[in-house]
Amino acid sequence: MYSRVLLAMVITLVSIAGALSPRSVEASHDVGPDRVYFSQTGQYLGDAFLDYWRHNGAIHVFGYPLTSEFSQDGMTVQYFERAIFEWHPDNPSQHRVLLRRMGADARNDRGLRDDEAFQRAEPRSDASSRFFEPTGHNLSNAFRDYWQQRGGLAVFGYPLSEEFQNEDGMVVQYFERAIFEWHPANSADWRVLQERLGAQAAERDGVDTSRHGHDSSVPEYHPNLWRTLHGPAPRTSPPAGSPSHLGHWIEVDLTNQQLRAWRGNQMVYSAIMSSGRAMTPTLPGTFQVYRKLRFDHMAGWTPDRGSYSLPNVPHVLYYDRGYAIHGTYWHGLFGRVQSAGCVNLPPADAAWIYNFASVGTTIYIHGRAPGT
Repeated sequence: MYSRVLLAMVITLVSIAGALSPRSVEASHDVGPDRVYFSQTGQYLGDAFLDYWRHNGAIHVFGYPLTSEFSQDGMTVQYFERAIFEWHPDNPSQHRVLLRRMGADARNDRGLRDDEAFQRAEPRSDASSRFFEPTGHNLSNAFRDYWQQRGGLAVFGYPLSEEFQNEDGMVVQYFERAIFEWHPANSADWRVLQERLGAQAAERDGVDTSRHGHDSSVPEYHPNLWRTLHGPAPRTSPPAGSPSHLGHWIEVDLTNQQLRAWRGNQMVYSAIMSSGRAMTPTLPGTFQVYRKLRFDHMAGWTPDRGSYSLPNVPHVLYYDRGYAIHGTYWHGLFGRVQSAGCVNLPPADAAWIYNFASVGTTIYIHGRAPGT
């Protein structure tokens, strides 16, 4: 019953930044890195695959990446514990990332088409069930809740079976792109899981799951790397006059009190900031980071507030004399002019920008801060 078709596949690895790499197709409402690293499996995840993974359930639904992106039979794919992502560049934007139809493949490979659970059923009359006419199957109770809450038809496809007990005694249900499992002994959020079809396929197909070393310029995955912006929407293209020809650069938007990190013409991070007050303005211009300090003691005098002394200022990027981008622990008034001329960032954002920048990174400061 559970025989499998072994596939011999020739796999050519390509760089994540290569021509086959799926790029984000539209701006997200949240901003953060466009590529991350998973120490659990030693793999990278980026661009449109990262967006899809994050916004459709992440680890809970798909598990960890088992490979980085690569080309397989002319298609860019990536293997995860419970799924395989495919990049379809000619599809409408919302359907360019699709899951491989692994539930349907498993049904066929395991010889289950003629089993009773896979034959058309009658609609159930109870309110907790939903009937799908195209495939003739019901979806009920916890499986229905999981399906609806985790992406529904767009992610999992139609049900291909009713619920049934497999030969291991587990209650399961097959869908076009997944197989749901019921684990009643788990905590409430983890009672419905998906079979690890991606891991099974990786082993069966002989794909390369060897670990990659961690490039320190790429952050390790954590859900808090992304933040929802309040106020002006993130830019989808660089401002006029900016150095978008560079590999990576930093924009300081005085008008909107936002700092943005760019790779070429793609924004990869944005944060609310505080620039200089009217009597101590942040000066516009194009500069380069000339010194990086993990901590620094900043002291001085301003005509409107007198002297100041601030020990252990974190993640400091000096770019023009004593002006710097740095973390700020002594106020939380981001989004308003507040500093003595530097660019103040929340500590977490300053840490990200510090890791993104190197000595020589260009900083483009433009606009006019409110009230200056």
